[in-house]
Amino acid sequence: MRIIKVMKQETTLHSILSTAPAPQGLYEAVLAKVAVARIRAARIRAGVFAVITLVCISALVPVIEYTADQLYKSGFYDYTSLILSDRADFVLYWREFSLSIVESLPSVALLVLLPLAVALLWSLSRLIKNIRTAVKFA
Repeated sequence: MRIIKVMKQETTLHSILSTAPAPQGLYEAVLAKVAVARIRAARIRAGVFAVITLVCISALVPVIEYTADQLYKSGFYDYTSLILSDRADFVLYWREFSLSIVESLPSVALLVLLPLAVALLWSLSRLIKNIRTAVKFA
């Protein structure tokens, strides 16, 4: 009995709302508020991603220097120069050269560099997307 009563109330409310005229300019006012909220959210996200991008860029400079130093110390450049200078020996012993190159890679430096570079690219792409959104709706 109660369910029928609730359904009658909903039907009555729906019929009242569907027949009542909307105030003049309500639709435009709602759309304007939504656009303002969208622009504000895009600007806030753009600011956050700009900070993340700047942090990644400032952290990337010493990490690149550290990685280059570790690559030089590990002998990676020696193996790559040997590959470029003696291609015939490289073709004969490519497996040994490949293993030597992989062993000479500084894993800690690369484990710091690669996620930082990915974070930089991700935050930069999100920053550009949010700037476009803020400009598009402004």
